[in-house]
Amino acid sequence: MSGRRDFIKSAGMTVASLAVGGAKPMEATKDNGGVGSSPIRRPNIILIVSDEHQAKTCGCYGSEVKRVDGLSPTPHIDALASEGVRFDSMYCASPLCAPSRAAYMTGTYPHTTTALHHKMQNSEAGLSRYPGVLEGIPGMGSYLKGAGYRTAAYGKMHVHGEEVDGWDLGFEERGLRFYTRFPGKHYADLKGGDVNKRYREMSPYLDSKYRDIDSRRFAHAPEDLTVRQNGLNEYYLETLVEFEDEMVDELITDRSIEFMEKNAAGGEPFFVHVGLEKPHRPWTIHQKFLDRFDPRTMPLPSTIGEWKEKGFLPFVQSWCHTSVEGDEARNSTAAYYACASAVDDCVGRIMNKCRELDILENTVVIYTSDHGESLYEHGLIEKHNMLDPSARVPFIIRAPWAVPKGEVRNDPASLIDMIPTFCDLSGAEGSPLFEGESLISLIERKQDPERMVFSEFYQSGSVSNPTEFLPVRMGLNRKRKYIYTHAAADQLYDRLNGGEAHLKNLAFDEANEAEVSKLKLCTLDAWELDEYPQLKSEARVSANGVSLFWEDAGFGATYDIYRATESDPRGADRIASGLSSYFYADESARGGEKYFYWVLAHYAVSLPFADSRGKSRFGKEKIKVDGFPRALPLSPRMEVEVLAGFEETFAYEPLLGCSFDGLDWIYIGMPPRKLTQGAVLEGPVSVLTPYPVSDRCVFEAEMQTAKPGPGDRDVLRMVLRYLNMRQCYYVELDRKGSLSLWKRTGEWSQDLLKAVDLDDAWPDESQLIRVETDSGQIAVFLGDRQMISVADAEPYLGGRCGFEAPRYLRDGYLRKVRIVS
Repeated sequence: MSGRRDFIKSAGMTVASLAVGGAKPMEATKDNGGVGSSPIRRPNIILIVSDEHQAKTCGCYGSEVKRVDGLSPTPHIDALASEGVRFDSMYCASPLCAPSRAAYMTGTYPHTTTALHHKMQNSEAGLSRYPGVLEGIPGMGSYLKGAGYRTAAYGKMHVHGEEVDGWDLGFEERGLRFYTRFPGKHYADLKGGDVNKRYREMSPYLDSKYRDIDSRRFAHAPEDLTVRQNGLNEYYLETLVEFEDEMVDELITDRSIEFMEKNAAGGEPFFVHVGLEKPHRPWTIHQKFLDRFDPRTMPLPSTIGEWKEKGFLPFVQSWCHTSVEGDEARNSTAAYYACASAVDDCVGRIMNKCRELDILENTVVIYTSDHGESLYEHGLIEKHNMLDPSARVPFIIRAPWAVPKGEVRNDPASLIDMIPTFCDLSGAEGSPLFEGESLISLIERKQDPERMVFSEFYQSGSVSNPTEFLPVRMGLNRKRKYIYTHAAADQLYDRLNGGEAHLKNLAFDEANEAEVSKLKLCTLDAWELDEYPQLKSEARVSANGVSLFWEDAGFGATYDIYRATESDPRGADRIASGLSSYFYADESARGGEKYFYWVLAHYAVSLPFADSRGKSRFGKEKIKVDGFPRALPLSPRMEVEVLAGFEETFAYEPLLGCSFDGLDWIYIGMPPRKLTQGAVLEGPVSVLTPYPVSDRCVFEAEMQTAKPGPGDRDVLRMVLRYLNMRQCYYVELDRKGSLSLWKRTGEWSQDLLKAVDLDDAWPDESQLIRVETDSGQIAVFLGDRQMISVADAEPYLGGRCGFEAPRYLRDGYLRKVRIVS
């Protein structure tokens, strides 16, 4: 297990134990490479984070678009760039809002935070601690607050784990939360939620006609056009919000400025996170911003309609492909720019206030976004992929005493670098948890010139495997971008020669096989997902050297062996490749040395791919794995000392693991409480076997829902054939005495396979439930009585088994758990 995970799992780890106090103020005359001197006082920090802002739509990033007055679409952001450093290769840690925000808010990658996706069991942040950032990992504000800063965060946060009355991420003042449920501190508190509904275009407005909503403002809208029919603002209409000063970003900027004014004259420095919401959809804004752009002049990507002829991109989600083209796409693009222009105005207001308060020379100002937006590149919208329009973000830092003016850096960087940077600039003490590095060191060229940064994505709906939650990880250095997509072909793009823009996948060329293998190792090393364990492996030392053994990665898989004398995989040498066996002897290992080994599997990518319309973008090129592996194709990092008798098994150790009734489990959500016999579950949580069980299995447990939730079905469930949170079977005994077998087929969809009404069994009493499965046959027993027998014609096969406690359930007891596989 890595040192980082040892630290995370160490006993008694709390926010207080992570040394967020003990500030070390910067020296008043510290030399920063000739840039300038440190401020007399610790600097204020203003972090402005928009949502879904594609980097190259900013003027300073080379946007082709001009406003009708001839100005850049983002003059204030451009001005900030002229006064600081603009990063040209800044990437989000995930091209999805919640995981990206949890990552930059903690300085760690999503697999470390455990906040991998938007929600579990349809639970949002704000009301429930779980699912979310692993308890004990501090939020960004904690580091600055511990260093004596006044801290505030207004606007969009969307960090799972933040609660109204619980974890505050280290911010003393919070307000105007958006999207997640945060009663009392939410934009929806304004006017009883009506403004929020108008802004987000929700019911009751979604299916209303524009002219019925406001006959004056929407007089030029098509007569019967509904809000739903204008999802990408193809008709170039303004927002439903009646007044500009009720727009969420206006209010967020107002509150942030009030906080700045209140603290600027004080003796303590301040840190404010300004969480702007635009240019996230809906791409509607007030008319004055729309009037800044002429849709007829909007350039469209040359690739906007390519998927219609070439086929869907197999590596992205199907619904991200859009058929909008021509004038409608120009209207839509202009609307996006108008929303970005409104964000730019907010940046300008904040910078003007800094000048008015005379604090600019003692204030760090950063502008960035949580991820990008495809904006019709390759016919895509939204994010959800690792291509640059989605994963690359604008990032500008202004700190005149610490960074030069007007400089552009192309070093690979990540949003998780922000907290180390703040600690560097403020003197706040950092944490061993950090997986990022200070950008100040990078600017001063003290960082590794071959640095790699990563981005992760873990959602369902990809074209190649639409029903699976697909692990995707990108590893990027100065020259190359590598993308691992589970159960699909590797991708490798040349960053220096525009290879990604043309989707020229160098991984298809056998001449690049060694480079692909090495980048795959670097990208997957230390990537730890409890639901996709690493390959189990074993090392033994004998007179003949080091012998390595590993588990089968599936039919047709081949294996590479890497060895390093340092733990960094970039320094590892490939000492064997293309192996088809599960054994390798390293006879060149020298006695007394310490080595690090990896077994890297290559799943058999054997199938070409055609989309639902029969279109095959890559022709006969092999794109898919036949089947779906349930493990990542890399062993844990094996540390081996070449000493007589050395023998060790390296098995994946879950971050969220537990044991009870003699069995090991992983959990997603609230941690189980172990009892002398059995365990207690509190929702929301899924408790699962670490590895899949066989298609023929007996699974039983004594279950009792001591404190059910308010709904009839808020009871403890037995889960079987769990493939992911949207594909499984489960058995429940509800509060009406009905024993039922369900098949979950999506986020919101589930099928009742069979139910039996009982008169003598209730969930608040202890019940022995047993499930026997044999391929598509499922039988459910209550005690010794068989109550349900179902033959599913389209069964889920394999998968895990376990238990599920819905969100409102308290005290679900498990005892006498038994699995016979």
